[in-house]
Amino acid sequence: MSDPKFEITREGPNSLRIAIAGRVDAALMEVALQQMSTEMEGMAHGDVLIIDEGAEWPTVGAIGVELRHWPQMMAMLHQLDRAALVSHNAFFRNAAAIESALIPGYEIRNFNDEASAREWLNTAPATA
Repeated sequence: MSDPKFEITREGPNSLRIAIAGRVDAALMEVALQQMSTEMEGMAHGDVLIIDEGAEWPTVGAIGVELRHWPQMMAMLHQLDRAALVSHNAFFRNAAAIESALIPGYEIRNFNDEASAREWLNTAPATA
C-alpha cells in the first residue's frame, strides 16, 4: 500500500493533472476538493489528466465528503469536456467508461501510459 496522495496541478489555462495514490480518507478528500475548486477557477471546456499511482478505493468517510460536496463537484464537472485516465486497474477503467457514457458532453478515455494520454488531450478537439 502506498502513502495516500491526491495531488492537483494546473498545467494550463484549461488543463489539470491529478495524481492519486493510496487510500484517500475524509480529511485528504476535503483538502483535495478545496484545492481542485481553487485550481479550476476560470476554467472552461477544460481537460484533466488523471494518473493512478497505486490508488485504492477511498474510505467511506471520503465518499461521504464527496456526497456532501456533490453540487460543487457537479459544477466543476461542467467546466470539463474530457479526461484521460492512466491506470491499469480494471475496476477504475470500467468505472471511467461507465461515467463517460452516463454524463453528456463529458468524455473519459483510458490509457496505459501518460504519453498516450497527453497526446490524446493535446490533439482531440474539445466538445462544446
